Amino acid sequence: MDSSYDIIAALSDLRGISGREAAVGKAVADRIRPYAPDVRCDNGNIIARIGQDSAKPSLMFCAHLDQVGFFVTDITPEGFLRIGAVGGVDHRLLLGQPVTILGTETLSGVISILPPHLLKGEQAVPDDTQLCVDLGFDSADALRDKVSRGDAVCFAAKCRPLLGTRMTGSALDDRCGAASLILAAEQISRMENLPCNVIFAFVGQEERSGRGAKRAAFAERPDYAIAVDVTFGLAYGESEQETFALGGGPAIGVSSVLAPEVSDALTHTAKAHHIPYQIEIMPEATGTDADALALAPNGCKAGTVSIPLRYMHTPVEVIDIRDVELTAQLLAAFAGRCGTI
Repeated sequence: MDSSYDIIAALSDLRGISGREAAVGKAVADRIRPYAPDVRCDNGNIIARIGQDSAKPSLMFCAHLDQVGFFVTDITPEGFLRIGAVGGVDHRLLLGQPVTILGTETLSGVISILPPHLLKGEQAVPDDTQLCVDLGFDSADALRDKVSRGDAVCFAAKCRPLLGTRMTGSALDDRCGAASLILAAEQISRMENLPCNVIFAFVGQEERSGRGAKRAAFAERPDYAIAVDVTFGLAYGESEQETFALGGGPAIGVSSVLAPEVSDALTHTAKAHHIPYQIEIMPEATGTDADALALAPNGCKAGTVSIPLRYMHTPVEVIDIRDVELTAQLLAAFAGRCGTI
């Protein structure tokens, strides 16, 4: 099996904004199939299973495939692309960013705007109406048959290792969560007398509507479901009370939306297996796919396990690979005791 870094980087370097996740889904299916051979595509979601015993409860682990990005909204007569954000993008970081345009062929461009000496006040932080992409062409005619309105535009940054066990990339949210499910599947596939049927759901459109998780919840009707996503990692100048330490282990969610018995069972599992963990308090909704999973028709009991990540929704997201591996260990250990919750 590839290293954890290799798996995370291979998934994160693929391009798949909300609604355009097919390439990511195929890669995930190929990687999890050796451990969960029952794999299928269901309306854009990738569903894999270990266990088919109707007498046992079903446990779903869910991670989303999509990333933030842009759609081409128009092409100017001068050959520039107008773009609109898909998901929550920090506009402060966009000027001069290299991007990849997924047209009839893959093209490179840079986000452009008026030069600083022509901007005033709040104009220095552009809105969508000011954003454009420069591909190096001089006219719209030169782009004919290459780019169309509605084509996807993604950050061009690739994953890179940092010091120690840290790494950076532009789609670690939530490809690192998807990687943790694959690592967990490898561990669960070796277990004997598994007390539950495990469903691995890799879903689309989390960044926009949570539609993929809603479809998975209603189609699979799990008894328990854990959304595996990212949470805010502690960075310079941030509050330790509102963020989570990289390398400190996964953050187990506590929320009015989540089932307290699941949160408690995750905590007890982490303690019993000596897995470092953190606690994330979310008084209202979680902002993850767990909010949709909790609405499964048979009264699913939902939880969250989140990987600390710095600089969310930027081209330079940062994680600690150890947190991904610890998340996988926690998920596998939880599956091993799910029947006792």
